This record gives sequence, structure tokens and C-alpha cells, in this order.
Amino acid sequence: MRTSALFLASAATLGAVSAALPDRINVRVKNLSPEDTVYDHSRGLFYQSNLWKGLIEVYNPKERSHINVRIDGVSSSGDGNQQMSGLSLNKHNKASRLYAVAKNANAFNFNDQKNNGPSSFHAFDLPLKESSKPLWSIDMNKIQDKFEKQFGTRPFGSVDSTQDNDGNSYICFALGMPAIAKVSPDGKSFEAWAHEDSNGKQRPGYSGIAYDPATDRILAYGGNRPLTAFNVKSKNPKAHPVQINGNFGSLNGAEKLTYVPVNGKSVLVAARAPDAIAFQSNDNWKTANMKSTHRDELSDSGFTAVTDYYDGNDHGIYASSAFFGDGVHGGRSSWPLYKLDESIMNF
Repeated sequence: MRTSALFLASAATLGAVSAALPDRINVRVKNLSPEDTVYDHSRGLFYQSNLWKGLIEVYNPKERSHINVRIDGVSSSGDGNQQMSGLSLNKHNKASRLYAVAKNANAFNFNDQKNNGPSSFHAFDLPLKESSKPLWSIDMNKIQDKFEKQFGTRPFGSVDSTQDNDGNSYICFALGMPAIAKVSPDGKSFEAWAHEDSNGKQRPGYSGIAYDPATDRILAYGGNRPLTAFNVKSKNPKAHPVQINGNFGSLNGAEKLTYVPVNGKSVLVAARAPDAIAFQSNDNWKTANMKSTHRDELSDSGFTAVTDYYDGNDHGIYASSAFFGDGVHGGRSSWPLYKLDESIMNF
């Protein structure tokens, strides 16, 4: 799950996945298009970002039931000026808060791209109800203005977030330049926290972000390289390239990054269709070992995120896909979560 967990020993082991865990979990919600999926371990719920409609969908896999949570000014019938992108929880287990990132609807429209349209960041207290409203919300344009004023380049395309042990939020931008904004736990203050120069490509920024509580590091995925580490305690955070031990290959198709505690170690799992790639470090993310797995079903499904899932003592990892090609009103009603080979988590 993409979370910023306190490193809880009780959640630190990826159990052997048994036949009790299904090969696929079918989320049946019409026109869902989830760009992100996170699992609430203590409540047994999936939270999914309905991309086109700007909604948060809450799915109960045991009861096969769901609710939608709307955000005023964001949610629509599919023609709004904001889209739901990334979700995160403040803890891997016993989470008390959910965070949602909404990007501008034209940010990734490369035929009519805009770098200054509406985008926002929202915090919700848990548990969620259909009537839930954000505890607080932030207009991301204010943060983008700060970056542009300080560094001369405007990042946009806010796509993902994570939280540190103190409750601060970190939001990454995929477009304009690689950049990370920092927001205080109460949502009252924010800063242009870290950035790098653009590599000049169409998608120069970070596509995913995760917090490792064991090392107090923020890890960004994509942009100039597969992984970039930032020290949370640094007063002037700098991007530290993580040397990957192995052949990562291309960043084409890079999406979200997920933190999963495994046997006392921190493992990060990245989505890059059709592969899921796991990283683990023994030196505070100066270097990282990697393993990968793939499923053929993920080749053209719009694979965007990896989430973990618990059923009793069994713990597995699943791939979530947005099926972008279906569009806003494609009519799809089944959104499969595909089980991944959990051996990539063992280093």
C-alpha cells in the first residue's frame, strides 16, 4: 500500500500467500477507472481514485459493496476540470486519515495542455462515509506559484502523495519539472520542498512517491531516473540518485510507487506495465536491489499501482489498472486486481 506507516512490527511480515488469496479480485463498479488503489488493513477496505469523475470509491471485498465519496469542486459526471489521481494513508496499519490528490483535467492532454488549471489536495478523517467531507483542502496552484517564483519553472500534474511519521504530506508533480511539495499536518502551511531541473522530456517529473519510515527517507519514482531519495530531516533537501543494482530498463510506463514492510525490511514496489518492480536497500537508499515480475494481463490494462491486501494472516500484493482506453463512459463494470508473485518482496 502506498502509505507513510509508522514501522509497526505487527505489520512487518509479508506472510506466505496461500490458495486462500484469490488470483484476482473483481471490483464491480461501472466506469470506475481507478488511477490509484490503497488498502486499509484495519478496516478491510480498498480506496480507489475514480480518475474521470474525481471521486473516491470505497470497496469492501468481503461484502462486495461500495460507496462513493464526492469532493465539492472536484467531483463531476466525468466532464469536470479536475481528475482524481493519487491516494495515500497516514499509516500502514490502523490508519486514521486518507489523503487525495486531484490533478487538472488538461494536465496530461498533450494536445491542449495547461499548466495552471485547477488542482487540489485533500485530507479526510477515517472511517469514510458517503457523506464525508475533507477535513481540509489546499489549492495546489498556490504551491505551483511558489515553485515558479523561486525556481523559474512551474511544475504541474500533481499525481501522488505520501506522509511522514510526523504527519507532513509530500505531493509529487509529474510535469513541468521533477518537484515535491510539502504540506503541514493541519494543512495550514506548505512549501516548495524539493525539485530538480527538467530533463526536457514530455513527462519530466516524478510519477510516484513513498515514505520509508525505517530510514526517514522520501523516495520518488520516475523523472530523471528510477529512484531518487530525499532526507526528510534536511533543511535544504537535495535529490540523491539511488544506484539500482540490476538492469531496470526504460521508465516508459512508470506510474505509482508503494511502500510495503516485509520481515522487518522496507520494500518499495513500482508499477511499469506489464512489470511490477520491487526495490530494497541496506544503506539508507544510496543503492537498491531490485526484483521484478509481470502478468500478461497488465500489458494493455493501464496498470498504474500496486496495493497490498490482507485476508486473515495471508498477505499478498495486487496490481490495479485504470483501463484508460475505455474513457469516461466506456461502460466497463469489472476492474480486476491481479495477484502478483510475492517472491519479489523477499530480499
